Amino acid sequence: MLEIGTNTHPSPHNDARYILIAKQKVLTLDKHFLFSLSDFHPSSDMRSVFIGQYEGIDIFVCRFPHPPKGFTENGLRDMLFDSNEQEFDLLSRAHQLATWDADHQFCGRCGTPLIKKHEKEHAKLCQQCNIRHYPRISPCIIVSVRKGNELLLARSFVMPEGRYSNIAGFVEAGENLEQAVQREIFEEVGIKVKNIRYQGSQPWSFPHQLMVGFFAEYESGEITPAPDEIAEAGWWRYDDLPNTPNPTSISGQLILTHADIIANESA
Repeated sequence: MLEIGTNTHPSPHNDARYILIAKQKVLTLDKHFLFSLSDFHPSSDMRSVFIGQYEGIDIFVCRFPHPPKGFTENGLRDMLFDSNEQEFDLLSRAHQLATWDADHQFCGRCGTPLIKKHEKEHAKLCQQCNIRHYPRISPCIIVSVRKGNELLLARSFVMPEGRYSNIAGFVEAGENLEQAVQREIFEEVGIKVKNIRYQGSQPWSFPHQLMVGFFAEYESGEITPAPDEIAEAGWWRYDDLPNTPNPTSISGQLILTHADIIANESA
């Protein structure tokens, strides 16, 4: 289990392990993604961030502008869909913190370079105006919608053909989570829902979301995919589902849990 509540943030050292990222890709050797310092050559343009402890070992994420020779580049999304729970936690947190470090090199208030990090928490300190810059977290909703013995599944244009998932979207300013569920579903597939129920949450590193999962029930309307968002959408029987995300992801968890509920009711 990844422990993130450590009291101090150490500097890179020989006993630690490292996750390497270059150009938004995770670097691997023989499908392994945790390395010792001796496995690669740190460079002057490498950026590192402490992410926590895993099995008592300090874990850092290192970002390179260009991948070192010999490593294989892997898309984060594919790795997350194929990972177990422990690997998911490591990779997701590593990518979020590496993104924060890369995107917050200057103070957003006064423009001063951010070169000082807090010793006990993930924060960068502006030495000019004293503001602290923390990692950004963007709340999103993701929802599994039920209509009788069927579940609503959709495929966005960025997903491969044949793979389906739930409706998801960002929460807007001044909006609560349930309002975001209703709005996103109506905007993306043109239906209304009711009986919205919270199910769970999961960090999602594309690049800094917190996915908040819900169940909902169909109320009215006909499926009309948003032309700029949804490639296709439809209702699928709980016992005849298409290819869906790995249950390590909250999307897969919502779909399988909802299908099991329907199966138990039908037994």
